[in-house]
Amino acid sequence: MTKRRAEELLSATTTVVVENLLKGKSVQLQNLGSLEVKEKSARTIVHPRTGERTRVPAKQQLILRPTAGIKELLNGIN
Repeated sequence: MTKRRAEELLSATTTVVVENLLKGKSVQLQNLGSLEVKEKSARTIVHPRTGERTRVPAKQQLILRPTAGIKELLNGIN
């Protein structure tokens, strides 16, 4: 496979993944895990030194849920 063809395939794959995530669908990545978008709710944080409270707004967060095989490999690393 040429470098140009590989770049085209990767670009097309990325486009499909992003489109599905924007639609609220999860995306399965074979032998790696699944990507999904979760909403992280608004919260109040406290600065550890000053004690100042700040409100952090809600936001969307990208989550990767690894497959069981990946989890086992990572847990085996010491």
